Amino acid sequence: MEYSHTITYYENNSSSLITQYELANVDKVQNLLLKTFSTNSKLLEIGCGSGRDAGFMIQNNYNVIGIDGSKKMIEEAKMIHPELSQRLFHSILPNNLKFDKKFDGIYSIATLMHLSKNDLKQTIKNIYNILNLNGRFLMSVSLFRDDIGENGFDKKGRFFLVLKIDEWIEICESVGFRIIETKINKDGLNRDGIEWLTLIAKK
Repeated sequence: MEYSHTITYYENNSSSLITQYELANVDKVQNLLLKTFSTNSKLLEIGCGSGRDAGFMIQNNYNVIGIDGSKKMIEEAKMIHPELSQRLFHSILPNNLKFDKKFDGIYSIATLMHLSKNDLKQTIKNIYNILNLNGRFLMSVSLFRDDIGENGFDKKGRFFLVLKIDEWIEICESVGFRIIETKINKDGLNRDGIEWLTLIAKK
C-alpha cells in the first residue's frame, strides 16, 4: 500500500520531477558509482527515474538497464535520454525483481526508502540473488527527514521508511551481503532537514 501511494504521486508529477532530478547536484554519488563498479560491468538500476544516472553510466562505458515503478517516468526518461530507449523497463517492487540473467552490480538512488520494511527485506534478498558472485550493491536512501508525519507519509502522499544506519546494515547483512562502506551525505537539492545514507555492499 505504501509503495502504490508513492507511485501514484510520481505518475501524476512525472514532468516536474524529471526536471528537478536532472538539475540535482549528484556529482558525489555519480563519482561513487564510478569507483564502485568496474568499467563495462553489467548493471541494474532500481528506480531509474529521469534516466539521469543510467545515462551517465552509459556515457562512461557501463552496460546498464533500469527499472522504475512509474510508467510515465520511464516514458519521459526515454524522451530526454534517447540512448536509454531500449534499456528502461516498468517493474513493481518487490515481486517483479526477477531476471533471466545476473548482474555484476546493482544500484538504487533514492528509491528503496519508499518500501515498507517487509517489502524492503524481500527486495534486498532479491537483489542479492540476481547479483553475480562478488557483485556489488550500492544504495542511497534518506536517513533522516523532517517533512514526514508519524505514519511515514509526507504532505505529497509519499511514504518514507526511516531506519537507523544499523538497521539498514542489518537488513543487508541478513541476506549475506558484506558491507564495504557507508557515507552520510547532505541533500543534493539543498533541502534542509534531509540526510542521506549511501551504503556499498558486496556479495
